[in-house]
Amino acid sequence: MKTIGIYLLMLSNISIAEVLRVGVPTPGQIPFFWQDKAGEYQGIYPDTLRLIANDLKFNLSFEPLSQERLRRYFEIGEIDIEMGVSANIDDRPQIKKVSLFTRSFSVVNEVIIYRPELSFPVFILKDLAGQRVATVRGNTVPDSLIREDFTNQWQIAQRVHRGWNNIGLMKEAVALYYQREENLNYETSLPYASNPVSFRVNSKIKDKLADMNASIDRLDKQGVLEELVCKYLCGPTIQKNE
Repeated sequence: MKTIGIYLLMLSNISIAEVLRVGVPTPGQIPFFWQDKAGEYQGIYPDTLRLIANDLKFNLSFEPLSQERLRRYFEIGEIDIEMGVSANIDDRPQIKKVSLFTRSFSVVNEVIIYRPELSFPVFILKDLAGQRVATVRGNTVPDSLIREDFTNQWQIAQRVHRGWNNIGLMKEAVALYYQREENLNYETSLPYASNPVSFRVNSKIKDKLADMNASIDRLDKQGVLEELVCKYLCGPTIQKNE
């Protein structure tokens, strides 16, 4: 009977554990987030959130959604958390009304990639005035650039590698990942912009915000967050299909 009682208590604890729904835009973006063959989410953002969830004793349910559907679901309270969002994002009023942001847990650097044979130093955007630049469709870039839009950063990396574009704008972590893992040939500039990223928290769970911030503080002071980022950017090849 004692064994049965312990088992029922365990089931009770599992059943009452709080589950927070995390919206994940599709497709993924290595090394920030992606879904492996087993359907599990990997990357800097989900791993950071798992550390926080483990610290605060709540569970996570990762929900793959298009970016537009993710926003709609967040607005109506069907999504509790969105990963890797800048608190300065210019969003529509409906989602702003229900959005709170944790303190930043990481920084995303924006860089210029360019063909190695280019003879001028490409480090700041004003150097590119009047030049044709490969960008991700929808991203904001200075009006002085002649933009050529593509669907994703993988296309940009490949085009610069193949010489179809001389210059492209990308996130530093993604540029370095493709350069290392896919053996692509291009140079990467110093960051021309740096954007702190946070977790967007739905106002319906605003009581979690202070605890999440305290958890991020603890993990940061312990050096855990830095180690996690280095796992993806400093270590051996990322296993995408585990």
